[in-house]
Amino acid sequence: MKVVFYGKDLKKNFHLPQRKDISFQMLGQDRILPAGTDLLVTVGGDGTFLEALEIVKDSGVPVAGVNFGRMGFLTGCGPDFIGYLFDAVLNKQFSTTSHTVLTIEREDLQKHIYPYAINEICIQRLSSAMIEVDVKINDSQISTYRGDGIIVATPTGSTAYSLSVGGPIVFPGSGVLILSPIAPHNLNVRPIVFPDNAILRIQVRSRTPNAQLHLDNRSEVVDLPYSFIVKKARFSITSLTFEGNDFVTTLREKLMMGFDKRDGGQSNG
Repeated sequence: MKVVFYGKDLKKNFHLPQRKDISFQMLGQDRILPAGTDLLVTVGGDGTFLEALEIVKDSGVPVAGVNFGRMGFLTGCGPDFIGYLFDAVLNKQFSTTSHTVLTIEREDLQKHIYPYAINEICIQRLSSAMIEVDVKINDSQISTYRGDGIIVATPTGSTAYSLSVGGPIVFPGSGVLILSPIAPHNLNVRPIVFPDNAILRIQVRSRTPNAQLHLDNRSEVVDLPYSFIVKKARFSITSLTFEGNDFVTTLREKLMMGFDKRDGGQSNG
């Protein structure tokens, strides 16, 4: 088995394991995945895991995240598991999660930014003036969102930025996407969950000349008015999860879901 490691924490006293049955190497500075790679291991936090998208792309190579960060919601294990990780992989003692990938369609965009995202695609204001975002789903007008912007999130991204603006938590593999407004300037606007085979046509305008477009942890300043299409990409990303790091356990332990101080800090489950 050929394993490639990636992450900024690799420079912090991290030593590659020594094994005869597995070939290990660091990802090169060109960030091109070597031919024949069986597994990419990211060492860092959720941001490092998100960066893996630009590395594995549509290759089908799975990703195992080792959390050296703070939250580690997307990573499959902690640093104390690194000694057991590869035995677990060889013995198939893991579960897989298929992460929906979003893509933007706009002719000139690929020259400036990688047009795919695992968590969310977001358009938001760059100045103090609010922006107006017209959204059509499958050519049907949904709403004009006036405020700080909107987020289009995957099930994976439902526990990220979308959650912080009031969006729902969605289980991986649910086959849906989420449209969440950011600080809307009207009270009758709420997040919407819709099928992931839908196509969103988005137009943005404002009194100011610019807005900011985000794809996960990458961003680009765009000139207004601006229009683009968001839809599910033709490929997905597969991650490996190990015992004790399933989605429900992660919700309870890392987002403190079900914990109530009235119960002495114990989980209600």
